[in-house]
Amino acid sequence: MIDGFHRWQSELVDASAFAGIGFWQLLGRAGRHGPEEWSRYAEEWLRKGPGAFYQAPGKVAGSLVVGRQQVPTPVPCDREENNAVHLRVWPGTEGMKSPAMVLLHSLFSASDVGYVHWASVLNRLGWTAIFYDLPYHYRRRPKGTWSGELVFGGNLIRSAETIRQAVAETRMVVQMARAAGAPNVGLWGMSLGGWVASLTLCQEPDLACAWLVQPISDVATAIWDSPGGWVIRRQMEARGLRREQAARLLPLVCPSFMKPKLPPEKILLVGGRHDRIARPDQLRALAKDWGGAHYREVGQGHIGYQAMPMAWRWGSSLMPDLFGSQI
Repeated sequence: MIDGFHRWQSELVDASAFAGIGFWQLLGRAGRHGPEEWSRYAEEWLRKGPGAFYQAPGKVAGSLVVGRQQVPTPVPCDREENNAVHLRVWPGTEGMKSPAMVLLHSLFSASDVGYVHWASVLNRLGWTAIFYDLPYHYRRRPKGTWSGELVFGGNLIRSAETIRQAVAETRMVVQMARAAGAPNVGLWGMSLGGWVASLTLCQEPDLACAWLVQPISDVATAIWDSPGGWVIRRQMEARGLRREQAARLLPLVCPSFMKPKLPPEKILLVGGRHDRIARPDQLRALAKDWGGAHYREVGQGHIGYQAMPMAWRWGSSLMPDLFGSQI
């Protein structure tokens, strides 16, 4: 009975949130393209492969400093506001020579209050916390749009470029942390941030850990088989773009097609029992395919407040060497 109530509650919360998101997407401010343009884009990048798609910058954009800073993105786009990477850094007990955790927020995130809290927790245990605005969010939001609105707005090319940009930027931030003296760098991402982190750890070697909270492991499910993709489905179908055509780029944007450059015991996947966006069965399968990565589950839908605290509890207990005897 209790689980049934949680399911009903989760579906109600998710449905309300996705209805609001859908209405923003109906505005169509992400731009548009036809099937032919998409086919050319997909063919070009499939030919080049994931190494080129997510290529890290050859030169670090700048030195990582305490507090706020901004550096140019390695993957510029047509929106000027989105071409600056905004960072916020809270140093650990050894300053910039402390191990560092990059915090990657969720889609449509409008407040960093929760992430500031987790930054303080990491600081107390000696780690540097690095928070950065993912593409089209916060200070990177183009004027006249909502935070995150342009990430998924019916323009698949812009969406793919957003993911490409985010992974390249995350790799850049990791490199900046290492250049500043961090001996270890980990990733902790939620939803969109978990998706970006999961793709990053398949490209970036020598990460300390990856805590992936409800990452999107199958984009096709998120668009066509979930309540969150109703507007995107409608917009693509109106332009003659079928599911089979859109799915061509999945090998480049789905972590399930890739292998991590991190031992499975250093990867934690957290699923939501009632999540229809990042479905728990898909995350369990991903953990298995990745050699037996840790998988844990919370009783919520895609939107909720249990996953981040439990990710901390599970991550710190499953990987005690990260924090030594400080916990």
